[in-house]
Amino acid sequence: MRTNSKRFLGVISLLVVAAIAAMALVACGGGSAPAAAPTKAPEPAKAAEATKPAAAPAATTAAAPAAPATTAPAAAANFPKMDVKLGHGGVLDMSYHKGAVKFSELMKERTGGNVNVQVFPNSQLGSEKDMLEQVKNGVIQISLTTPVMLANYEGWGQIGVTAMPYIFKGDTDEDQYPALMKLMRGPIFKDVNDKAAKISGIRGLDLGWWYGTRNLTNKTKEIKTADDIKGLKIRTMDAPIARGALDALGAATTPMAVAELYSAMQMGVVDGQENPYNTTYASKYYEVQKYLAATGHMSMTVLMVTNDKWFQGLSPELQAIVVKSMQDAGDYQSDIQLKMNKQNLQDLQDKGMVFSKPDKAQLAEKTKDVYKQFSNLFTADFYNQVKAAQ
Repeated sequence: MRTNSKRFLGVISLLVVAAIAAMALVACGGGSAPAAAPTKAPEPAKAAEATKPAAAPAATTAAAPAAPATTAPAAAANFPKMDVKLGHGGVLDMSYHKGAVKFSELMKERTGGNVNVQVFPNSQLGSEKDMLEQVKNGVIQISLTTPVMLANYEGWGQIGVTAMPYIFKGDTDEDQYPALMKLMRGPIFKDVNDKAAKISGIRGLDLGWWYGTRNLTNKTKEIKTADDIKGLKIRTMDAPIARGALDALGAATTPMAVAELYSAMQMGVVDGQENPYNTTYASKYYEVQKYLAATGHMSMTVLMVTNDKWFQGLSPELQAIVVKSMQDAGDYQSDIQLKMNKQNLQDLQDKGMVFSKPDKAQLAEKTKDVYKQFSNLFTADFYNQVKAAQ
């Protein structure tokens, strides 16, 4: 039995040695097929960094949440290289030029430099009306415009309601800004935008760039009451809606491109103009105007619009980046504009302009029926819907 036990133990030992040898062979890469190298998972911190969208301007918006790791490759590498033209009529000091530049920067960051937005300020590409036509016809991709101009295009008439006198609640820019933003980025105007884009070929990328309350300047007399406005020759934008309030107040309105305005006031072609304080200051109208009145007869956003055919030709991922970047740039611009309007009111007085605050209740009473003149653009029900939505 001892002999058998020794033999049994010997067999077991041989089997163990053979097994160890086989394991060593496999570990060294032996066998008929090489073992696949293990795939290294990305480090979580680095993956999050790679997929995180560029931060929105700190002063206005919180950073967007990081995109899922699976969407990261859709970023930079897969976007086609393209040049995009963006035109506007403002001078370099204006907030919406700074917002346009911010949009260009965000697009460059978020597409890995593949989308190059070229900003053309100061009416280099023509008047506001010219640039809208260029967008409609696909000559340029993006332009800045206003509700009073866009309302002239088929399908966009309803946006003219926002230019009606005293339609927004609140007395100051700070009061009115939240109400206007709620509307312009809310469901009412999203529906207007989607329908109008199909009809007109012009799509709003963001309708929520704050411009401000428009206030009257002139070189003839101080405005203390509504009656003081009668007979003044006032330049307005080249659109019927832009003239509604001032026509009702008895002014002699004169449509004119903004590029011609300074010299027209200097030469006496018109007595004055109406704009937010920032525009009046940045354009140096105080050099040819004496009196500034806080009429606040119209409150406005400026709108960034694009050729809808061009926009629909972008991938869904790139469309989302364009819209998000435009809204982030709009928040950045609006924050600047709110601060500048407030500061520039004081700056204009420091430059020697005589400031007055006519009774807005009296002005509102005299202009309360202006909206009825534009029933071809929007209904009374829509007008009341916008007022109630604030």
